[in-house]
Amino acid sequence: MPARSRRKARAREELKDVIEACRAVEEGRTDPFAIPVEKLLEVVRDLFPLWEEPEDLSLDAEAVEAISGVIKAQSEWVRERSTRLYRDPFLVEEKLLKLEGDELAELFLRAWHPLVELEQLTPLALDTALRYWAELPERGPPEEAVEAPEEAIKAPGAEVEVEDIQEALEDLWRELREEARGGSVPYWDFITADTYSETVRRAYLTSFLITYGYAILGVDPLSEELVLRPRRRPRRRPREKATSVVIEVDYERWLRHAEEG
Repeated sequence: MPARSRRKARAREELKDVIEACRAVEEGRTDPFAIPVEKLLEVVRDLFPLWEEPEDLSLDAEAVEAISGVIKAQSEWVRERSTRLYRDPFLVEEKLLKLEGDELAELFLRAWHPLVELEQLTPLALDTALRYWAELPERGPPEEAVEAPEEAIKAPGAEVEVEDIQEALEDLWRELREEARGGSVPYWDFITADTYSETVRRAYLTSFLITYGYAILGVDPLSEELVLRPRRRPRRRPREKATSVVIEVDYERWLRHAEEG
């Protein structure tokens, strides 16, 4: 067998090994981050000049597709943990080790909600309740319900036009994309305005941006702060798992953040 033929045979085996390693990730037998993607791409790129036959080119394309599947699995792993507000235990441990004793004690007191009240029903409590209800005056016949006029219900400003909300969402989405510049923006930096009422309004509209797929809410793994990442276009896949996150926009938090800003 000529040397070039032997070289091609070994190269085909290398491509098959690449495909097999990537399929192990697809089948869930291997961690996607255990695959050296850059090294595999270099192997495929170095072997490409050898291929002349359609069968070899097809095998090369299959290897590239398998590597792209590994990259997709890695991106899905990162996106799942960012959208679910995943906390890396090692980062949490590292942050706790850097805190002083006074800071740890303050965090413990803020998170500690002991239950100290014990309620029970006693004969004395029953007797007190019976005497209370017995001494109440009798109620008269129920009053008839009075219908409010339609003019009072349709007060000026009481109705919200769908077009107005849609326009506000589009404006806020454009603002988010301009501030993010291809990256992400801290959530509180984005919603904070000059007034508390405007901050609440921006937080309300931002929740719609996230719900309707205009933006993604995640957590910065180092600062553990909420961040917003805009999408290039609204996207809401039917199979995507929705995650509900409650964010309290209280006045003290807004005031503190506004002063820091």
